[in-house]
Amino acid sequence: MISMEQVACFTSVYELQSYSAASNKLGKARSTVRERINALEDMMGVELFSIEGKKAVPNNIAHRLYPRARLLARQSLEFENIALSAYKGELSNITVYHDSAIPTNLLLNIELEIKSLHPHIIINWLQRDRHHCLQQIEDGDALFAIMPGMGNLHPSAGIGNINLGEFPLSIFTSVHSSIPNAPVSIAELATFRQLVTENDIANQLRHTKVSHEYEVVTSQNLLIEKLKQGGWTVCSPELMTQHIKNGDIREVELEEAPRAVRQDCILFYNLSSKASEQESEILDVVAKVAKKLDL
Repeated sequence: MISMEQVACFTSVYELQSYSAASNKLGKARSTVRERINALEDMMGVELFSIEGKKAVPNNIAHRLYPRARLLARQSLEFENIALSAYKGELSNITVYHDSAIPTNLLLNIELEIKSLHPHIIINWLQRDRHHCLQQIEDGDALFAIMPGMGNLHPSAGIGNINLGEFPLSIFTSVHSSIPNAPVSIAELATFRQLVTENDIANQLRHTKVSHEYEVVTSQNLLIEKLKQGGWTVCSPELMTQHIKNGDIREVELEEAPRAVRQDCILFYNLSSKASEQESEILDVVAKVAKKLDL
């Protein structure tokens, strides 16, 4: 009978094309990984990989097996995460990660709803880049993260996701900018300097690096002050409301899609949370709040 360990070893060797890299990923000795693959090949009566230099190159049979093996490996890890977390105590302190682009109104409403159910719970909201957030979720150091979507809804076998909807983004520039105060094309906009947050670059969001000339800024406050002097940026309208009222900033309308720049909003969580009634309830609250706000 083929074991899940053999499936996991096969999947890792296939993806990394290396027994050594697979052993590091799985936390097993290289000889153990090689033995599991050899046993699988003996059972099937065929070779799955050919060694070319330091690479383990998969053959046609391996290519056919991989999609099913990957699915089995993922389901096995999901089962293990939930099974090992079948009992958890009540939470009194939770850490939540979010991206700088996520609307503040959504985060505040989530906090209100969670505290209406658990008045004494302490919620730590930490802004981090996508890679850091997902790693902390996978390690169990954060309850969930709310991040922009990138089309990859399954970043890890141990992480689940819920699509919360979409939030609006708009284009802004200084009231003194030479960008026309009328609908402009993306091609024309690309000729002006773009200001981009470091976080958006790290998250590889699709609206970054549109212009031929762009500057990266870590601080949102500094970005806004630079924006008042020139250039343009993409961000949540709520961040610019007061600056527009003050007469410093104006919105830029696109010819191609006026006011239609939108970004997916994804809730990421560790699958082990499904084993906890309290954590599952909190995740449900987040989804309900997003639906109520009609993201």
